[in-house]
Amino acid sequence: MLKFSMLSAGRGSNFEAIMQRIAAKELNACCISLITYAANCRAADIAKQYGIPIRLVEGDNLLSILQSDNPDLAVMSGYMRKIPENVFEHFENRIINIHPSLLPAFGGKGCYGIHVHEKVIEAGVKITGVTVHFVNKDYDSGKIISQSAVPVLPNDTPESLAKRVLQEEHNIYWQAIRDFSTNH
Repeated sequence: MLKFSMLSAGRGSNFEAIMQRIAAKELNACCISLITYAANCRAADIAKQYGIPIRLVEGDNLLSILQSDNPDLAVMSGYMRKIPENVFEHFENRIINIHPSLLPAFGGKGCYGIHVHEKVIEAGVKITGVTVHFVNKDYDSGKIISQSAVPVLPNDTPESLAKRVLQEEHNIYWQAIRDFSTNH
């Protein structure tokens, strides 16, 4: 069984979707910790609901937390801090993230959340989507694991597009974790 740590400091909707797949026995994995720098985030409420220990990042202790927990995989979602380079020395190709576009388009520093969907609509593209990728030292440039397309509709607003992209995130992220588990 795959052991993973969730890195999140946001609303935790991907975290919750993954935990629901585990509860439904569709994903053979166990979340061993929530790692966050925001103790009062919604993701922390989800961790408490499932009895998952919460580990608080303070300063530069992310590496020591990960080394202590020793997950097979670190799963990022709504963790808006850059991962320190020393973490990659110990967890190379063991940290994944989900991004609300088809990378490499609309990625990089400053491209997160609603900002991505604003840029997608401004650019006039007809298709956007979701990318699961390995995390490396450069924002959104790690090896792509999986992608899924979402059409941009003529009447889309950044908010309406964000809702549909988030639904697809919930469909794809748990599958990427499952695939990582079977391939490692």
